[in-house]
Amino acid sequence: MTAKTTSFLAWLGRRMERRVLERAEEHMKYVVETVRALRDTVYAFCRGDEEGVRKGFGGVFNAEGRADEVKRGIIRELVSQPFHPIDREEVTRLVLTADDIASNAKGAGARLTFACFKLEDEEVASGLMKVADSLVEIAEETFKAVRLLVEDPKEALKVADRVEEMEEDIDSVRRGLLRRLICMGDTLGAARLVCLKDVVDCMENVADRCEDTSDLVRSLAILSA
Repeated sequence: MTAKTTSFLAWLGRRMERRVLERAEEHMKYVVETVRALRDTVYAFCRGDEEGVRKGFGGVFNAEGRADEVKRGIIRELVSQPFHPIDREEVTRLVLTADDIASNAKGAGARLTFACFKLEDEEVASGLMKVADSLVEIAEETFKAVRLLVEDPKEALKVADRVEEMEEDIDSVRRGLLRRLICMGDTLGAARLVCLKDVVDCMENVADRCEDTSDLVRSLAILSA
């Protein structure tokens, strides 16, 4: 194989890699929309707005479905095109892990539609809304890290570090929220306590998957450097 041919194939590979990473960016856009819709759902629940909860979850459901469509398209492209096996594996893991962000947001939203009761405790309501706000922030920062994989891989590494720090802050708030839920367990009753704990667990998973996605951004940024 001549040097000219080798150079052309390397250029072709980078071009294909750029295109699929741009599709991953599109996927992440819908993932963020899912988390924003979850925030709307949480806020409505804390207000006791049942119609708002249903509307918010409708937004979660629709955005998660759009993310799924883009995900499936990316996987088909990765299978059909001659990507390097390492690149294919890393990008596949990135997309599937980012998709788990949306899946867990959907899980939290769905559980809120089951919670047919008015939340009376202001501390729990404040904690839920604070976590919901933080999830939007960490999802947006994760989106930024994915976008920078194409534009500036070195900067993507810095943003990925911030995502890790944000996850630690969210975990701290979550622990306080769980302590409060346990303290008021008798007041809530077993069914309501389990329902709210499941919501909090799903919200925690949203943050965890953002951190996992940022770890994969690091791997791809190093490969792209």
